[in-house]
Amino acid sequence: MAHKSQAVGIEKNRSLSSILYCKSDLKEGSMQWAKERPNGQVLMVLSMDNNCSATSFDMELCAEKLKSLGVQVAEDQWRRLIQDAVLKPEVRRYMFYNSRAFQIAIAVVFYMSLWANIYSTVQLCSFGRYWEASVLVTLAAVAVTVVVILVIDCRQRKINMNTDVRLAAVNEIFIKHSLIVGITDALDGPHNILQLWFVHFSPERCLQSLAAHITDLQRTREVMAQHLLVIFSGCYVRLLVTGRLPRAVAGGHLEHSSVPCLCQFIRTTALNTHQSWFMGR
Repeated sequence: MAHKSQAVGIEKNRSLSSILYCKSDLKEGSMQWAKERPNGQVLMVLSMDNNCSATSFDMELCAEKLKSLGVQVAEDQWRRLIQDAVLKPEVRRYMFYNSRAFQIAIAVVFYMSLWANIYSTVQLCSFGRYWEASVLVTLAAVAVTVVVILVIDCRQRKINMNTDVRLAAVNEIFIKHSLIVGITDALDGPHNILQLWFVHFSPERCLQSLAAHITDLQRTREVMAQHLLVIFSGCYVRLLVTGRLPRAVAGGHLEHSSVPCLCQFIRTTALNTHQSWFMGR
């Protein structure tokens, strides 16, 4: 995945949150912008344990690192927006119930319940006493469970109105500084870890390309394109860092990359009449 190839270290703060840096962020002991940083480059990751309601992202450390990266943004502004977007109790509960850990638990319970129900039904039939019946029951339960897991995975690839879009206000600020933000969850033993990803993205070429693709009044094209970039940034980052983006086609704005740029992602999902990625959870 993207962050595995880019990341080289993690700084922990009181075991509650951490910041992970990509290799190109470190420059002889200092944090400086590279002259030509590629789009899609992971710059920083904030982590927190979602199992404990008392934990939160380390905003103080994040502010320091953003400044060291050359990003000058009023801390009170983006800090409040991140708090409203992903740190409210109801949002954290939603993310826990939609996390990989919870989905794995649901899949196990679903498989066991399904197996028991099919097996008890088969026992009512004359062939239910043969061992072959147990094999067939197991195969059927596994097949149905796999289908359910694939459906869940497909939904994970769609824009999530409760997390991705909530970060639109944050991305509206950071995209002006060539940054976009997304959130993911990961398993660390029994812990559900939330990760807030900061990715370098210069929007100029994608903005122009997307505006040219929109068939609307000339004066509103750029405004609509800007809104689409902001709205889909969170989903794009989430799929980028988890390796779930589709393969790129020619004409993208990520040099030497096999994944699409942001405007390609929007064109092939939101603006494709044969698909509807607005129907996320």
